[in-house]
Amino acid sequence: MGAFVPYRDSYLNELLRHEGRGDYPFEMCLHCHDAPMHRAVIRCLDCDPQPLRCEGCAIEAHKYGWCHRVQRWTGRAYVVTNLRDLGLRVQLGHADNSPCANPDPARKDFCVVDIHGQHNIALSFCACDQAKKAGSRYEQLLRRRLFPATQTDPNTAFTFRLLEHYHIQSLQGKISMYDYYTTLERQTDNTGSVKLQDRYKAFMRVVAQWRHLKMLKRAGRGHDPTGVDGTREGELAIRCPACPQPDINLPPNWEDASDDLKYLYILTVAMDACFRLKRRDVSNTDKDPILGSGWGYFVEDAAYHALLKDYGDQDEESTCTGLSAIAHANSKFSSGYAATGVGAIICARHEFMLANGLADILKGERYIYMDYIFVCALRYFLRLGKLVTYDIACQWSKHLVERIARFPSHLQIPLPEGSIKYGIPKLHFHSHTSVDHSRFSLNYIPGAARGDGEGSERRWWWIQPTAHSTRVMGPGQRQGILEDQWNYANWRKTCDIGLLLYRRLEKAIQQHAEHEELFNALTSSLEDNNVAAWRAAVEAWEKSPSTAPDPYVVVTTGPTEAETKKTLVAKEQAAAAAAGYVALNEVSMLGFITSGLDVEDLQYRIQCHRVNATLSEVPQVHEQRTVLRRRLQKFRELLAVYMPAATPILLTMPAAQTTTETLEDVILGLPSQIPVESRHATCAEGLVDMEMQLRDAQCRDSLQDLRNQLHVKQRLFTYKKLHVRHQGPNTRARADLAAQEARIRGAAAKYRRARSALLSLRGAGEWETEFRVLADKDIRCVQDDDLEAVQRRRRREKDTGESEGHRVLSWIWRASDRDGDVGMVESLRVEWCKSRARVTRWAEERRLLPEEMRRVLAFLEWQEVHWYVQIGRRSDTGEALEEGLAAYAISQAQARRSMRATFRNMWLTLAHSVGQGIGQEWAAVTDTSSSRTATYQAADSAATDDRHLYELYLESQGQESTEQTVWG
Repeated sequence: MGAFVPYRDSYLNELLRHEGRGDYPFEMCLHCHDAPMHRAVIRCLDCDPQPLRCEGCAIEAHKYGWCHRVQRWTGRAYVVTNLRDLGLRVQLGHADNSPCANPDPARKDFCVVDIHGQHNIALSFCACDQAKKAGSRYEQLLRRRLFPATQTDPNTAFTFRLLEHYHIQSLQGKISMYDYYTTLERQTDNTGSVKLQDRYKAFMRVVAQWRHLKMLKRAGRGHDPTGVDGTREGELAIRCPACPQPDINLPPNWEDASDDLKYLYILTVAMDACFRLKRRDVSNTDKDPILGSGWGYFVEDAAYHALLKDYGDQDEESTCTGLSAIAHANSKFSSGYAATGVGAIICARHEFMLANGLADILKGERYIYMDYIFVCALRYFLRLGKLVTYDIACQWSKHLVERIARFPSHLQIPLPEGSIKYGIPKLHFHSHTSVDHSRFSLNYIPGAARGDGEGSERRWWWIQPTAHSTRVMGPGQRQGILEDQWNYANWRKTCDIGLLLYRRLEKAIQQHAEHEELFNALTSSLEDNNVAAWRAAVEAWEKSPSTAPDPYVVVTTGPTEAETKKTLVAKEQAAAAAAGYVALNEVSMLGFITSGLDVEDLQYRIQCHRVNATLSEVPQVHEQRTVLRRRLQKFRELLAVYMPAATPILLTMPAAQTTTETLEDVILGLPSQIPVESRHATCAEGLVDMEMQLRDAQCRDSLQDLRNQLHVKQRLFTYKKLHVRHQGPNTRARADLAAQEARIRGAAAKYRRARSALLSLRGAGEWETEFRVLADKDIRCVQDDDLEAVQRRRRREKDTGESEGHRVLSWIWRASDRDGDVGMVESLRVEWCKSRARVTRWAEERRLLPEEMRRVLAFLEWQEVHWYVQIGRRSDTGEALEEGLAAYAISQAQARRSMRATFRNMWLTLAHSVGQGIGQEWAAVTDTSSSRTATYQAADSAATDDRHLYELYLESQGQESTEQTVWG
């Protein structure tokens, strides 16, 4: 940019030269071929720069360029004019521009909207003896690439060029119709001094029709003899080429695969809901009908809403931590909205939206919505095993079969036992309770490979720019736009899948080698008998994860605080029952210790309150201190009973004096607070051990409480971010988060107090491997400790140093109860199992990716055949339409062939490096020759059915027809 600065004056001068005649200051028209020459006064802004023309030559030059913008030179400056005022009249119905014997003029204000703005055109329709061939008015416009705003007496048309330009802008740039149309108006006149015709509503209507027709065209409905009305549900959706599809891209014997290879033919899908894609309760399907309801990605609208009428609120309760999807299923704000969001099911590995895998959510993320979507999308994959990921899969999967059984008979898809596995997306997994949840972890599920299940979140991020504009649309417009967006997304995924799979396989090869080396090193350092036992345990769990013990969690051996108190009470009662026992006070020794711990908790609460107390709350702090003083006095009385020698020691400690206003900072005098050298002589027998046991349990309980509070905080934050709107709800949500932060600080403070006391009582030792020092940086939600994920983050953030927060999970999530050597063995067992799982998942990924590559090649070849066999299917076409149908089919087939060749060449070497890349799908793809194309064109008239064209295709490929064909 700095190099440009010295040239600004030169550039500016060149721009200003174009405001005059520039290099063409000729007075007479150089384009006139017959004398006399006329004055050159007309400049076209859309033609290449050239000498000005006279009016007659300008009209002659624009017989096929009616929407060009022209200006008239006055001798001093240019003024805006148009071709209609110059005398240009467009005659439709005569492709050779021959005069019409009976022209039928359109209205004088006929408007054509092009990419450069609005144009008033003098236009005539054909009404002579060629009118039947020319077609109706709207057909005459369409044949000149003008899309009419209506079929009866059209007065507005939009050029195909404009519709194609807006279409790709809306898909790639997410530009709204309003902004785009306003841009067209500004291009027509940016001063506001010209009154323009308002064609915005017509533009909206035409764009919706254009989108719908494009989807029909790309799905081949124009080639089908049954026409548009023969479209089946889900037929307009673009399929994922890498997912398994029987009779299309799977080998003939795929169902006979051995158990260790069955994961290669499993369909992995992800379910989720997005509450940003709302729709206000405006318009209805009568005023704004849905074009092709159920033909694409959304479920059929009428049947869906009819079913919902029979269902009330969801009465399912969550038994898992922090699941807002269930907790708010019936409380989702819905006032004023016809839909509060959209539920979806997608291909989880490649993130393709599935046919009939979308539906509006009317109120909360209730099971009925997601069940219906699940059934509608997966009825096309009944023969395949499935892995379904959902952020509440642990709850949603319960009673799924029973709920589906209540659906209408045509929706009751079979779900044989063992045919479906359930997983929780990786970033959502740690928001769940850890009890009995390893079977839902994608890190441990056999056959899950390296999928993360979070693809739906990335799809929501991609679509959310459209949420603002679609929110105020009617049902037809909104659904049409969303379907079009996801169709485009699926197509881009198809085009980019070559590089995606290549990069994934490249990474899988590297990561598998690294993790395998680490795993082997770990295994070699362990006892063989331990490894054998662990291997047997994890294999048993993989066969029956719901019944076998979970090998991925450390077995808890330490008691909770309540259990510890119960044990101590039993001991005290047994001692009291012994002969000669004398009670020293009405409060037992255990009551003395627990009262001290309660006073300690009260001190912390006052410390927190005084820091944040407002002026009106200062009296409350005073009252709390008064309560504390009385309880502290009572505790000191008990201290004199059970620790009489401690009183003189406390008198020598300034921090233990009660003659202060801030009693919350006073040392109480518990055994852990007495100096070590005086503790044995000061404390009654068993008192130190009693506090030690209680402090140990306190550490354990406060750590678990800290984890739970962090779970809840994460879910509260996610819920606020996704679902809370407007000032009042946001204020309440922020207050909830602030209160949750206070609970987290309280749990952390209690742990630190308990650990400090335990360290004083027990001294340094093995127990510190379980109860570590809790730093502020350790108090965080779960982080991903995946090696390559950490490396990716560091590259993205340009972090040159090692970040502990990103390198591993905070130790609080790894801490579990351990007792000396037994605990260490348990820890090694879990680490070995997790290391084995990482190696296994990477090995599965390394083997699955070449299979996905093969499936893509097979699918593209199937599509190539599919398009070639469309040629000549219709018998009701004229010559021009027949030629267009054949040309489109050939271009689509050649596009698939080109993609197949590109992908095959990209993947082959890498596939060979892992022992794959063999089979007929990997054969070299020869270029489509003109003779091969001519073969199909010549066969059009001879072919009587699809089977004949398919045999012609096989013949051109040098193959023979077999029983196993694509017609299954």
